[in-house]
Amino acid sequence: MSESISNRDYAIRRTLLTGVSTMALMGYVLSAGMARADDASHPIIWVELDGQYSQLKDDASAFAPPFMTASPFDGISHLDLEKGPAISWDSGAKITFQPEGSDWYFMLAARYGKSSKNGIRDEHPPTTGLTKYSNNYYNAYQNFVAQRTESHTILDFQAGKDFGLGMLASGGSSVFGAGIRVAQFNSRSLVAIKSQPANIYGYAIHDKFHADFAAKRKFSGVGPSLSWDASAKLFGNPEGGRITFDGGANGAVLFGRQQAAGRHQQTESAYGDVYGQFEHNNIYQHYTLLARRKNVVVPNLGGFAGVSWRYPNAKVSLGYRADFFFGAMDGGIDSAHRENVGFYGPFASVSVGIGG
Repeated sequence: MSESISNRDYAIRRTLLTGVSTMALMGYVLSAGMARADDASHPIIWVELDGQYSQLKDDASAFAPPFMTASPFDGISHLDLEKGPAISWDSGAKITFQPEGSDWYFMLAARYGKSSKNGIRDEHPPTTGLTKYSNNYYNAYQNFVAQRTESHTILDFQAGKDFGLGMLASGGSSVFGAGIRVAQFNSRSLVAIKSQPANIYGYAIHDKFHADFAAKRKFSGVGPSLSWDASAKLFGNPEGGRITFDGGANGAVLFGRQQAAGRHQQTESAYGDVYGQFEHNNIYQHYTLLARRKNVVVPNLGGFAGVSWRYPNAKVSLGYRADFFFGAMDGGIDSAHRENVGFYGPFASVSVGIGG
């Protein structure tokens, strides 16, 4: 299975690189000789680096065995510990090529983020005044440990044209683009729970519970994308620097595969002293495997808004950006359940122009 997945990922990368090379060459040939009347000289290559404080949308199902609410733990929830990380520090890079004297653009961009969250909780309900192990008295307890990690990678290649529509044509731009988007999301969940739901005095027979859960989830997809990026001058001039308002929207349809693999088990054991001899018997054990793979179509919508300080060969931008992928991950446990994936939050970027 791992070999077939690797071959699929390699094929996606090869297809993307081939498309990038072909479209860039065709675009350069088509754009040669297209005069740009309002800008005699400009950088032909822009290199941009950005960072984003991303809030993450995570709707994966939580692992909650029935014994977690057994007395005296009824009403105590650990589900918040199983939720995925709330934030991620994403980084991105983009290269934009605009041939001299042309209003065509060719862009290659990548964005990556990774985050994790660990949760530990140890519950001990109130006792009748006896301390743990005092006079053979055993307190009820519930130990809970959880770990979640996630990562996401998004690659884009687009060719676009600046139409300079309406008021944006004066000191601004309005670029419509089309191309290819590749996305890959990964998540991993680990949960371990131990519980003794009753206070025990002496050597009476008592039950203990144990459960654990481990799962890996993944989505890989590729598909056509469209975008619109606009910039309108607020004040300033191109030579001495100007401030612009920037905004845009993007959409894509990704064709790919969801995967969910893992296992979970629950065990109930009886402990105690019977006629002077300690006994331990498993009275219940349940083990379940997860192994699901499905081809899916994932719609993707996003957008951004911000301001930029622009100079002839440099730009600094601040803004807010969001990207949502609908039904991208299989977040279910015993049965498939499609969940949305989203990244949204403030970003900052620095761009440098080369050539021209």
